[in-house]
Amino acid sequence: MVILMDYLQILGFGLIFVISAILLKKKSRAKLNEPPLVSYKFPIIGHTFDYYKDVQGFLAKCRDEYGEIFSLYMWGTVQTYVGKTTYSEVYKNHHTFDFNKAMEDIMPMHHFLNRPEGFLNDIDKYAREFMSDLDKFAERVQKNLNKSYNEFIGDGKVIRSPLKVIQQIISRPIAATIVGEELCNDNEILDSFANMTADLVPLLSFPPILNFIYPGLHQKFLIFKFKYFNNPIRTHRSIILSKIITVINKRINDKNRLRNSWKRPDDILQELTERFMIDENTVDIDSVADFIINFIFASVHTTSFIFTQCLYDYVNNPEYHEELLEEATSIYNKYKDTPYYTIDKIAEMDKLDNFIKETLRTNINATSMFRKTVSDFTFLSGYQVPKGRTIQTMTQHIHFDPKSYGPDPKKFNPYRHINSQSTRPERDYVAFGIGKTVCPGRFFAINEIKVAMHFMQLRYKIRSVSGNRVEPIVFAGFIFPNDEGLIFEKREDSVIQEF
Repeated sequence: MVILMDYLQILGFGLIFVISAILLKKKSRAKLNEPPLVSYKFPIIGHTFDYYKDVQGFLAKCRDEYGEIFSLYMWGTVQTYVGKTTYSEVYKNHHTFDFNKAMEDIMPMHHFLNRPEGFLNDIDKYAREFMSDLDKFAERVQKNLNKSYNEFIGDGKVIRSPLKVIQQIISRPIAATIVGEELCNDNEILDSFANMTADLVPLLSFPPILNFIYPGLHQKFLIFKFKYFNNPIRTHRSIILSKIITVINKRINDKNRLRNSWKRPDDILQELTERFMIDENTVDIDSVADFIINFIFASVHTTSFIFTQCLYDYVNNPEYHEELLEEATSIYNKYKDTPYYTIDKIAEMDKLDNFIKETLRTNINATSMFRKTVSDFTFLSGYQVPKGRTIQTMTQHIHFDPKSYGPDPKKFNPYRHINSQSTRPERDYVAFGIGKTVCPGRFFAINEIKVAMHFMQLRYKIRSVSGNRVEPIVFAGFIFPNDEGLIFEKREDSVIQEF
């Protein structure tokens, strides 16, 4: 009984402390001129249920009533939402609005890898440096894409779960770029590239209801779960480590033995090896593996999503098939005597680029590009947000703006983007972000998707299993490719004679 009373007493003091901290925090923020907080019916729950019932409709209603910037009480915390007239301030002030801090709340990767905070902050810098010369990857990407087509589609096939197969197809050329030719055909490596993100997502999809108890508790739950229970990253990391250690040691030995006649491999594994050299014979292989894991997260899943949705948009819009095929055939015939397309030749696929850009525009999530403030900030409107505030950008509001895209902005129309490249950030097109934090891997991703779509058109006629239009899946404001099967029928009149 005494122990129980002591426990209750401690619990009571704890509750008093938490409530006092919250009140003090609110008091310290009382001086800020914050954006209007949308009114809500239910304490604690706030806007959470209303938001997820109809994300786009709810956000539109809030914009109509409160303007371009407002705040919602979601999952136990206040979040601020910005629209098309305000979002650019967030990305111009990237030192204040931090992507890595926001990402840590939902996927604290450095904890999952047992690394100190900030260990992975150089990932963007490395991506820009490693991808500065895309021509050195062009041949291997194209060779391995067609090798994947031969393996997974061959002379034609009905694919019941397209996204899963596309992840496997995309994994080989990306593996060739990241871990090199020595490992890009290794089945265990390819499985890790294709499935690592897919294995992780279900474990991260648990809604952050613990934040209703105390903000940040959900993150602590994730860290605890991945540290002591199921952590798929650990399994994939072990596979990657066991594979790259052999390759790295062989490369070091070859370099020491051959000296000036040694040919340096052009892949990200070699770049990371040189970054993490301890001495001429020793490499911090754990760090190499951890950065490879993050390159996988940043590339395979996203590229597979975009490519899969491009295929569905291709099926849904047959009126563009003829001119896309004409362009592909013309380019193929023009350069068929060359071993592969260089980047400048891929740049000639203008109509295909317009098509891909329209896929990116029309399949945008309701909100994205979230950031977290590392200090208080004042917008040009005079509204202020405190340090630690999560900021969400209403990206569909930007991509479906009638002023930019006409009276029917949701209609699929690649002609909107003539003379406007899919990789170029614009005020009304933010698929890859904008400003100094724009996605550094976008050029590699778009070139890979263009080549993938190019050869897919030349090799196959594509249609849905049902013969009907296939709409994307919309869940909680997020857009996912449908899972309806696709039929790939070999073109008997293909200009490609040998695959």
